[in-house]
Amino acid sequence: MSPLNCKKWRFRGDKISLVRYIPNNYLIPNNYVGWVRIIYNQEGFTAIKQANGRNIFTIPESGVLKTSTPDVEYGISFEEFYYYDEQNKQQKLDVDQMIHGHTIGDDESVSSSGTIEGPTVQSFFVGTEAELKNTPDPDYPVETL
Repeated sequence: MSPLNCKKWRFRGDKISLVRYIPNNYLIPNNYVGWVRIIYNQEGFTAIKQANGRNIFTIPESGVLKTSTPDVEYGISFEEFYYYDEQNKQQKLDVDQMIHGHTIGDDESVSSSGTIEGPTVQSFFVGTEAELKNTPDPDYPVETL
Protein backbone atom coordinates (compact mmCIF):
# COMPACT_ATOMS: atom_id res chain seq x y z
CA MET A 1 0.00 0.00 0.00
CA SER A 2 1.35 3.40 -0.94
CA PRO A 3 1.95 5.80 1.98
CA LEU A 4 -0.26 8.31 0.19
CA ASN A 5 -3.16 5.86 0.51
CA CYS A 6 -2.71 5.29 4.26
CA LYS A 7 -5.71 6.97 5.83
CA LYS A 8 -7.75 6.74 9.00
CA TRP A 9 -11.10 8.06 10.11
CA ARG A 10 -11.23 10.61 12.91
CA PHE A 11 -14.42 11.04 14.91
CA ARG A 12 -15.10 14.23 16.86
CA GLY A 13 -18.54 14.62 18.28
CA ASP A 14 -20.94 14.39 15.35
CA LYS A 15 -18.26 15.08 12.71
CA ILE A 16 -16.28 12.48 10.80
CA SER A 17 -13.17 13.28 8.79
CA LEU A 18 -10.63 11.27 6.84
CA VAL A 19 -7.03 11.91 7.92
CA ARG A 20 -3.78 10.81 6.27
CA TYR A 21 -1.74 8.54 8.47
CA ILE A 22 2.04 8.53 8.14
CA PRO A 23 3.34 4.95 8.28
CA ASN A 24 6.28 4.04 10.52
CA ASN A 25 9.62 2.35 9.87
CA TYR A 26 11.53 1.14 12.92
CA LEU A 27 15.28 0.67 12.34
CA ILE A 28 16.71 -1.58 15.05
CA PRO A 29 20.43 -2.34 15.56
CA ASN A 30 21.48 -5.61 13.91
CA ASN A 31 20.90 -8.67 16.15
CA TYR A 32 19.31 -6.57 18.92
CA VAL A 33 17.13 -8.68 21.24
CA GLY A 34 15.17 -7.01 24.02
CA TRP A 35 12.67 -4.32 24.81
CA VAL A 36 12.59 -1.14 22.73
CA ARG A 37 11.18 2.00 24.31
CA ILE A 38 10.38 5.24 22.51
CA ILE A 39 9.86 8.12 24.92
CA TYR A 40 8.02 11.13 23.48
CA ASN A 41 8.03 14.84 24.36
CA GLN A 42 11.62 14.97 25.63
CA GLU A 43 13.25 18.41 25.55
CA GLY A 44 16.66 18.61 23.93
CA PHE A 45 16.22 15.54 21.72
CA THR A 46 15.52 15.47 17.98
CA ALA A 47 12.09 14.95 16.45
CA ILE A 48 11.27 11.76 14.57
CA LYS A 49 12.54 12.15 11.01
CA GLN A 50 10.50 11.50 7.89
CA ALA A 51 11.68 10.04 4.59
CA ASN A 52 9.73 8.81 1.57
CA GLY A 53 6.41 9.55 3.28
CA ARG A 54 7.25 7.48 6.40
CA ASN A 55 8.26 8.24 9.98
CA ILE A 56 11.75 6.82 10.60
CA PHE A 57 12.52 5.65 14.14
CA THR A 58 16.24 4.83 14.39
CA ILE A 59 16.64 2.89 17.62
CA PRO A 60 20.05 3.22 19.34
CA GLU A 61 22.06 0.27 20.75
CA SER A 62 20.53 0.92 24.22
CA GLY A 63 17.04 0.20 22.88
CA VAL A 64 15.76 3.53 24.25
CA LEU A 65 14.93 6.35 21.83
CA LYS A 66 14.06 9.74 23.31
CA THR A 67 12.40 12.21 20.96
CA SER A 68 11.04 15.74 21.12
CA THR A 69 8.09 14.60 19.00
CA PRO A 70 5.12 15.44 21.28
CA ASP A 71 3.15 12.22 20.99
CA VAL A 72 2.62 9.12 18.90
CA GLU A 73 -0.02 9.09 16.17
CA TYR A 74 -2.90 6.86 17.17
CA GLY A 75 -4.92 4.79 14.72
CA ILE A 76 -4.50 1.95 12.29
CA SER A 77 -0.79 1.45 11.83
CA PHE A 78 1.26 0.59 8.80
CA GLU A 79 4.51 -0.36 10.42
CA GLU A 80 7.64 -2.07 9.20
CA PHE A 81 10.54 -3.23 11.36
CA TYR A 82 14.12 -3.67 10.14
CA TYR A 83 17.48 -4.66 11.54
CA TYR A 84 20.22 -2.32 10.28
CA ASP A 85 24.03 -2.59 10.33
CA GLU A 86 26.91 -0.07 10.29
CA GLN A 87 26.54 0.41 6.52
CA ASN A 88 22.77 0.96 7.00
CA LYS A 89 22.00 -2.28 5.16
CA GLN A 90 18.49 -3.22 6.26
CA GLN A 91 16.88 -6.60 6.79
CA LYS A 92 13.08 -6.64 7.19
CA LEU A 93 11.84 -8.46 10.29
CA ASP A 94 8.86 -10.81 10.30
CA VAL A 95 6.49 -8.97 12.64
CA ASP A 96 4.62 -12.14 13.66
CA GLN A 97 7.86 -13.91 14.64
CA MET A 98 10.06 -11.09 15.95
CA ILE A 99 7.89 -8.22 17.32
CA HIS A 100 5.85 -8.77 20.49
CA GLY A 101 4.02 -6.83 23.20
CA HIS A 102 3.65 -3.57 21.25
CA THR A 103 2.08 -1.07 23.66
CA ILE A 104 1.66 2.68 23.90
CA GLY A 105 0.82 4.38 27.16
CA ASP A 106 1.31 7.20 29.61
CA ASP A 107 2.45 6.85 33.17
CA GLU A 108 1.87 8.93 36.21
CA SER A 109 3.41 9.23 39.62
CA VAL A 110 1.68 10.41 42.76
CA SER A 111 3.70 12.74 44.96
CA SER A 112 2.78 14.62 48.10
CA SER A 113 1.94 17.65 45.94
CA GLY A 114 -0.32 15.72 43.57
CA THR A 115 -0.24 13.64 40.41
CA ILE A 116 2.57 14.09 37.92
CA GLU A 117 1.87 12.77 34.45
CA GLY A 118 4.74 11.25 32.53
CA PRO A 119 5.31 11.29 28.79
CA THR A 120 3.92 8.80 26.32
CA VAL A 121 6.11 5.70 26.05
CA GLN A 122 5.86 3.22 23.20
CA SER A 123 7.31 -0.24 23.91
CA PHE A 124 7.79 -3.46 21.97
CA PHE A 125 9.97 -6.54 22.25
CA VAL A 126 12.34 -7.60 19.46
CA GLY A 127 13.14 -11.31 19.43
CA THR A 128 11.48 -14.70 19.38
CA GLU A 129 8.66 -15.73 21.72
CA ALA A 130 11.15 -17.92 23.62
CA GLU A 131 13.44 -14.92 24.13
CA LEU A 132 10.46 -12.83 25.26
CA LYS A 133 9.54 -15.41 27.92
CA ASN A 134 13.07 -15.14 29.37
CA THR A 135 13.10 -11.32 29.47
CA PRO A 136 11.30 -9.32 32.18
CA ASP A 137 8.85 -6.62 31.18
CA PRO A 138 10.39 -3.15 31.08
CA ASP A 139 9.72 -0.71 33.89
CA TYR A 140 8.38 2.71 33.06
CA PRO A 141 11.42 4.99 32.66
CA VAL A 142 11.08 6.99 35.90
CA GLU A 143 13.90 9.32 34.85
CA THR A 144 11.40 10.97 32.48
CA LEU A 145 8.97 12.01 35.22
